[in-house]
Amino acid sequence: MELILAIVGPLLGGAISLVVWQSKNNSDRIQSSLTTLNSSIEQVDGKLDSMAIDNLKNFATKQELNQHELREEERNDLAREEMREMKADIKEIKECQWKIILDNNKSI
Repeated sequence: MELILAIVGPLLGGAISLVVWQSKNNSDRIQSSLTTLNSSIEQVDGKLDSMAIDNLKNFATKQELNQHELREEERNDLAREEMREMKADIKEIKECQWKIILDNNKSI
């Protein structure tokens, strides 16, 4: 019996220490991977923050949009007024042409 215990005891102790060493090794690897993952997430978070700030810099404020709309309306009003003036000028030219034609026909 003592012989069996003398053989089995060290084998059992060796197996237990191997299991403990393997779990510690796995724990260290998992910790290392989590640390790497955490640093990667922090880098991504920092880049997202900087992208959000850059995007905000590129957008117009509500006041700028309102000013732009007002300028567009003014340009449209000017274009409409110019079109009215051109139509009136064309109408006058046509009337003058008709008067010239009628005057020429009367003289014949």
